[in-house]
Amino acid sequence: MLRCLAIRVSFMSARLLLVALAAAACTPRPGGSCKQGEARCEGAASELVCSDGRYVSTPCRGPKGCAVTADGVACDISANRPGDPCSRDDEGAAICLGEKRLLACRGAAYLAVECRGPRGCDTEDGRARCDTSVAAEGDACHDAATKACSLDGKTLLACAAGKLTALYRCRGDDGCAVAPGGKLDCDLSVAAEGDACDARLEGQVACAPDRRGMVRCARGEFAPDERCPTGKTCVAQGGSIACKAPVK
Repeated sequence: MLRCLAIRVSFMSARLLLVALAAAACTPRPGGSCKQGEARCEGAASELVCSDGRYVSTPCRGPKGCAVTADGVACDISANRPGDPCSRDDEGAAICLGEKRLLACRGAAYLAVECRGPRGCDTEDGRARCDTSVAAEGDACHDAATKACSLDGKTLLACAAGKLTALYRCRGDDGCAVAPGGKLDCDLSVAAEGDACDARLEGQVACAPDRRGMVRCARGEFAPDERCPTGKTCVAQGGSIACKAPVK
């Protein structure tokens, strides 16, 4: 009788062990396989989210942490830090951190983006938007098409090798300005020898900085063209460049 009981207890223990092992095998873990869009709370302040078919653990440092809602899993990233991991499936997901800063998922990690433009960082229709039309030279960028006006309004910056660098010097009176609709305008009516110029300006002239002559766009940069006659200075007005005598 005792022997039979012992065998039964051993069998039950083995079955419970198998159930426990099966449950452990079904519990999602970082690195485990998953389907796009799958997510679940890993704990009160972290989330398991699918990225390229594998679960990654990402922190939810905001006060609401990680919570399951009627709409799914909600991860509060309002206090997340640059460098925190995120899912590649969430590329572009972002939140405003104050009026002039954005936290965005870029390349499987959160990145802080400075929103130096006049609209700063705001949220519209549930989506965070960052005005990067104004930037500091050296600011990080991720899109080769990104352009911005420099903080002093005298240079048009463009994205190169992951950083915003000087593209054109906007020496004209209007400098570099953000037009309505977000279009950037660079006033190239005044240029120095060696300044870069757009291929579309090939052959066009600009006033030299000392106003005593003109430079001409040739093969991607401004080169000396002609000097103004004695008593005249170069004037940029109404879209035209000409040497004129002072108005008395």
